[in-house]
Amino acid sequence: MTTTTTSTLVNRVPQIVLSYWVIKVASTSLDFGYAATIGVFAVVFATLLALKLRLRRYTPWSYWSVFTASAVLGTALSDFIDRTLGLGYALGAALLSLLLLATLAVWRRTQGSLAVERIETAGAEVFYWFAFLVANTLGTAVGDYVSD
Repeated sequence: MTTTTTSTLVNRVPQIVLSYWVIKVASTSLDFGYAATIGVFAVVFATLLALKLRLRRYTPWSYWSVFTASAVLGTALSDFIDRTLGLGYALGAALLSLLLLATLAVWRRTQGSLAVERIETAGAEVFYWFAFLVANTLGTAVGDYVSD
């Protein structure tokens, strides 16, 4: 029987980098306003996603960069829907749920599958990240609704 040391174990999940938390806290605690935050992070999200799509493979830095931009953008979008548009948590969550369902339906119809285990085309990856962004925004809206 062999013994396995900690150094030979493989990490099964990627590490969340410190920059994620710095950006997340700064964007939610500084008073930039929702519209400005959305504008900045929509450009950041689109730029990072375009760079990631050019790589044509998984790399931790590109994945977590898009993930972080999505998290910040999703939070700002949720707050904008609730507070600036005045739709409230329940209606905002309902609209985001419909948007997520529509995204998944179009993804399935155009790509033939919703499988996320192997994303092999740029088109599928764009759907993946858009669904991720909508789901992230929905999660913030529902979390705010429940905590309210």
